[in-house]
Amino acid sequence: MMQAIRLKTGFIPVFFVLLLITTSLQAKLQVKGLWVVRGTLTTPARVDQMIRFAISGGYTDIFVQVRGRGDAFYESKMVPKSSLVRPRTFDPLADIIHQAHGAGIRVHAWFNTYLAWSASSLPSDTKHVVNMHPEWFEVNAAGTHDLARLKEVSRNGFEGAYLAPTNPDVNPYLLSLIDELIANYQIDGLHFDYLRFQDTDYGYNRDGRKHFMLDHQVDPLTLVNGGGSYWYSLNAAEKTQYWTLWNDFKRQSITNFVSDAAQLARDFNPKIKISAAVKPNFQQAYHRYFQDWKGWLEHDYLDFVVPMNYAVAMPDFENNITLMRNAGVNFAQVYMGIATYNQQPYAVIGKIYKTISMAFPGIVLFSYDTYEDEPNYFDTIQPVIRKN
Repeated sequence: MMQAIRLKTGFIPVFFVLLLITTSLQAKLQVKGLWVVRGTLTTPARVDQMIRFAISGGYTDIFVQVRGRGDAFYESKMVPKSSLVRPRTFDPLADIIHQAHGAGIRVHAWFNTYLAWSASSLPSDTKHVVNMHPEWFEVNAAGTHDLARLKEVSRNGFEGAYLAPTNPDVNPYLLSLIDELIANYQIDGLHFDYLRFQDTDYGYNRDGRKHFMLDHQVDPLTLVNGGGSYWYSLNAAEKTQYWTLWNDFKRQSITNFVSDAAQLARDFNPKIKISAAVKPNFQQAYHRYFQDWKGWLEHDYLDFVVPMNYAVAMPDFENNITLMRNAGVNFAQVYMGIATYNQQPYAVIGKIYKTISMAFPGIVLFSYDTYEDEPNYFDTIQPVIRKN
């Protein structure tokens, strides 16, 4: 996800008015969702304002970021509560569930999965996972630990410190957090974000490498540096095979988590909806970020995905949809993610109607932050949400 920025509101051009008319006879959206970033969950007053906005806007679902950077915007015995929450006794998730359910709005607990820290210095809370288990975090192909790069956050494409999906202790830890969350809160859905690797050249956590070596007798770092007598003895086809095994190993580590999380949640509550915010280009998601979201849908690990289709230009937005169709994605399991932070309201409206015309059953707007930054931004969008 990206942070909201201020924008000027705009008028709807004539061609968008025509689009509204021609599309109005088509199927209605089943889900009208809104991502709510954790900054809104800090005080009762901000939560109250957000709920009023969701009710007046006609939203059916809100995706509230209750796990942001390895912390909790709910009561937990396992994770420190975010230092931003005031007063300290305030339980944002409990308050949101109470108010939203009273208004008929579904609540999805938005859970940042592997990204656990993105400040330039270590967290002050000694119970934060960064401080408790630094050995669980990612290492890149150059051998650099994520926690050694915190000064680079937001520079050079570095997002922050990720838990390593290949480390055998990480997924069980995350599952224990989910177990606690679903046992204590009547959420309607679990919504995973950062369910991926940072990029292709990550995955070299020491314990993860050991796990791969036990299975395949090759240190994956050998694939990168081409060293060792064994590596030199392999032909090109054998080297390609090892690369495939390594990439599959990384991809499967995330898929295992998704499968286990879905089973855990559904065993507790068969009606809960499991979803993920995903890269909109499936081929890039699969090969670069090891995020097999199409496979997760096909195996019923997820009920739906929300592609973060934040493109500003309509041709780019449509191209991502074309890529989904070409990959054989079932549109019935896709709620389109549309950005508000980077474009004018009329452009958002155009993308909402494009989504409806392509028979996607839902949308999720990113994010409520735009309203907090510029309250008039949604004036022309809300009637479209309510009507469709």
